[in-house]
Amino acid sequence: MPVFSFIRYSTAGLILALAGCRSSALPPKFAATTGYRSPRPVQRFDTTKSLLAPTLPSAPQKWVQPEVQPATTNTSVYPPPKKREQPTRLGSFQPKPTIKDTVGGTTQPLVSRRPREYASPKFFSVQTLVHYGLHFLFPAVLALIFFPAVWQTAYLIMLATMIMDLDHLLAKPIFDPLRCSIGYHPLHSFYAIPVYTLLLLLPVTQIAAVGLLFHLFTDMVDCLWNFSHCRACYLNSRIYALRSWVKRLLARERGK
Repeated sequence: MPVFSFIRYSTAGLILALAGCRSSALPPKFAATTGYRSPRPVQRFDTTKSLLAPTLPSAPQKWVQPEVQPATTNTSVYPPPKKREQPTRLGSFQPKPTIKDTVGGTTQPLVSRRPREYASPKFFSVQTLVHYGLHFLFPAVLALIFFPAVWQTAYLIMLATMIMDLDHLLAKPIFDPLRCSIGYHPLHSFYAIPVYTLLLLLPVTQIAAVGLLFHLFTDMVDCLWNFSHCRACYLNSRIYALRSWVKRLLARERGK
């Protein structure tokens, strides 16, 4: 029968095919004398079970904190960006301090800023010699020029006008070589100068008026000498205060 023949041949072929697959999976056995070595058995895994099975450790493991390494960049390939100077005040820039400023250079202690101290003139300095020379010697020249008939008496009267320096006793400290006496002491004030000028109109008080005015002129020379090397002396003087008052008065008059 053709149907039974087909089934019989198909079954025989299937058996032969399965026998061939089985024989290929088993390694052939040869005699040891031929030098043949059997291959190592291949380990097979079930992928379905290995993926679905939970991976549990065989023994409890201890947690170790991983060390975080700081990220470093190669400065030769990637140079660091330049730091922009931060503005401190309007229109001014001040660079920020960097590590190189303290590591590369020598660190110096901060010095507190104090007001500048000016040295007072020495006793045998040119300023001191000129000041006391005008006080004690130059009045003799004035006496010979303006009062030649009685120059000796005029010279002594002019020396007597030095008594106006007694108003220094009202100040603290009594003597300060950097202090400008013009406008500071009562008898050296700006109100006393017009009074000394009016004494020139009286013949009896002319010699004393010349001595008083020349005394103020000598002190004015000493003040200007101090102002030339001491800015703070000028700003703290009454001459600067008078100058500022006159400027404000003139500005107010111009505004009107």
